[in-house]
Amino acid sequence: NFGPIYYGLEPASSITACLAAVGTVTLSALGACFSTLAAVPAQLMRPKAPPMGRRILLERITPLWRRLSFNYKITLRNLFRYQKRFWMTVAGIGGCAALIVTAFGLRDSIMSIMELQYNEIYHYDAIAGLDHPTEEQWAEISALLDSHPLVSDWTSEHTETVTAESDAYTADASLEVAADNETLERFVDLRHRTDSDPVTLPYSGAVITEKLAQLLDVGPGDTMILDGDSRVEVQVAGITEHYIQHHVYLSESAYEEVFGQEPEQNALLIRYAGDDASELDQELVALDGISSLTRTEDTRRTFGTSLESVDYAVALIIVCAAALAFVVLYNLTNINITERIRELATIKVLGFYDREVAMYIYRENIVLTLLGIAFGQLLGKYLCTYLIRTIELDFVMFGRQALPRNYGMSIMLSLLFALIVNFLMYFRMKKIDMVQSLKSVE
Repeated sequence: NFGPIYYGLEPASSITACLAAVGTVTLSALGACFSTLAAVPAQLMRPKAPPMGRRILLERITPLWRRLSFNYKITLRNLFRYQKRFWMTVAGIGGCAALIVTAFGLRDSIMSIMELQYNEIYHYDAIAGLDHPTEEQWAEISALLDSHPLVSDWTSEHTETVTAESDAYTADASLEVAADNETLERFVDLRHRTDSDPVTLPYSGAVITEKLAQLLDVGPGDTMILDGDSRVEVQVAGITEHYIQHHVYLSESAYEEVFGQEPEQNALLIRYAGDDASELDQELVALDGISSLTRTEDTRRTFGTSLESVDYAVALIIVCAAALAFVVLYNLTNINITERIRELATIKVLGFYDREVAMYIYRENIVLTLLGIAFGQLLGKYLCTYLIRTIELDFVMFGRQALPRNYGMSIMLSLLFALIVNFLMYFRMKKIDMVQSLKSVE
């Protein structure tokens, strides 16, 4: 339970944000001012001359250049004439696409761990704690689990909380001791994350979860300290895929070798045969010798509820990406039209229809949008990976797979934003007055 939320002003963060915003705007304005002040006054009284046209690289590829229509030749030349606008648009649209890839990638990476952990890695439905049962109590528990129709499989194990230590880090972990590999694999899937190859629980040495291995900076063949009821050194035999909490798996023979004693069976892993096992839960809890019962579904629901707020963050990032796309495309297209209004008026006088005039500008926007989207997919991949590793807590590891649909959604939304801007600018180009635009300013 948390107390009331405190809304306070952080001076350092606020000042840094203000300086960054003011500095960015001021430097942009300063650059524009210096560029204007460096010009001769007589030049400033005349309309700005368009950049000089140059031969582009594609023109030197004669077979390709000859096959292009006049309109596409003009589009390609204009793209290279206005290089500053070219790079600003590519960067803006690339940032938009990268943010969308990051938003969806972040959501999938966080939400996917529920499915991976509780459906693919864990194959048991409940874990029951044992409170030093007597032989009679143990016989009663075993009889119930063996005969009950809602129990498909069960096993006992030893579990305890230990502190895993290395020179790099110290973390709390759950030590789980199974009879052997064949018993454990019925309830927990030990595997490598990258290729899904199985990890065998050895007779000597420990299998640890991937996040714990990263924190401790250890790998197969290295040693670490386990500090619990006693302080021992154990060798790492393998690393397994795991997402929530830290676990160390030992076989009974490895436990005896390390701790010098047999493990006490203090927990039960139970697989249910049906979805509704509330009756079985009540019967188990009522037995003497059972101290607790935890359903994995309840744990999954708790984690899932706490992660639902991720959807709001995803929506916020997508709104920011849309705003970035609109601001960049709308402003640059507007500037493009304003600077080339005499050029557009001229082609209207020459007989171009409104739709053809619009396509004269749209072709450039489409090409730049496609280049920006391609750049954004690459940037988004690395940005998403960086954010996932940055926001991870010590006791959880988020998913690492980049789903193709994330890139597809990024492409579709970026194109949608670009189409909306182009649609709005169509009416701007329809209002170009051919007579006024062609008047001399001498």
